[in-house]
Amino acid sequence: MNDTILLLGCVFGAVALVIFFVFRLIVGGGGDAKLRSRLTANTVADAPQREQQHAGGVAPILQKMGQAAAAPFLPNTREKQSDLRKQLGRAGIYSPSAVKVMTGFKVILLSGGLLGGYLFGVASNQLMLGLSVGGLVGYLLPTFWLKQKIKGNQKALQYGLADGLDLMVICVEAGLTVDAAMQRVGQELMIAHPSISREFAITYMETRVGLSRQDALKNLGTRTGNEPLQSLASMLTQADRFGTSIANALRIHADTLRQQRQHAAEEMAAKASVKMSFPLVLFIFPATFIVLAGPTVIGLMNSGML
Repeated sequence: MNDTILLLGCVFGAVALVIFFVFRLIVGGGGDAKLRSRLTANTVADAPQREQQHAGGVAPILQKMGQAAAAPFLPNTREKQSDLRKQLGRAGIYSPSAVKVMTGFKVILLSGGLLGGYLFGVASNQLMLGLSVGGLVGYLLPTFWLKQKIKGNQKALQYGLADGLDLMVICVEAGLTVDAAMQRVGQELMIAHPSISREFAITYMETRVGLSRQDALKNLGTRTGNEPLQSLASMLTQADRFGTSIANALRIHADTLRQQRQHAAEEMAAKASVKMSFPLVLFIFPATFIVLAGPTVIGLMNSGML
């Protein structure tokens, strides 16, 4: 029975690794293509086309599988699809087929979880428990992954915005307009801060196709759901409306962001001592007590006093 459980665990782990690599093939990577494009001084607008060219033939097949599996389970209303698309946008995923792929992998992982839970339940004589836990884990795994992706993208946007604003100040003081400065900053930060580079490139392309600067900046804040970017959009809109110096406004906004980051770091440092108390009491103190008092207790036991 133990050998059977171990075998099922290995099979389930192998399936989980395969699914992880499938996710990486669909939504990950692209670093080599970005480095090549940066070294060859290509524009940011051509980056999605180059990534599709270097993606190979595996990802489209997997996307088709996900879309085929998602077809019967896609949300029926535009509101539900818009909500899922908004979450994907906040995670930095703007592919037109992202909603179908996400829904399809929910179905695929649900089926895989039910299968793994069935095998585990048969081996351990807990069929209902195995099916319930396996199906629940398989269905919620894409949701947890999306939440972590959103959290990581928001953190990357927040960390890279201060550097981007410093470069924008230099570009604006050199005589560039705000749109041209955003394009230049997007090109320069393609490797260091790809999230900020992508969002600035999208905003610049929206102005190129005829959208006003105010609407493009508003879309920037709405699309990302990031508070610093929303504040930046409001600040640039007000500076443009009232005719104030954009360079000074950007410099003050960058200093404010750095102060907020410093305060957040100080807060995390203050919380570290409290967070360390739990592993200290649960793990370090018992181990120290065993090391120090263990020889004494063993000596007392050998002497017959205990």
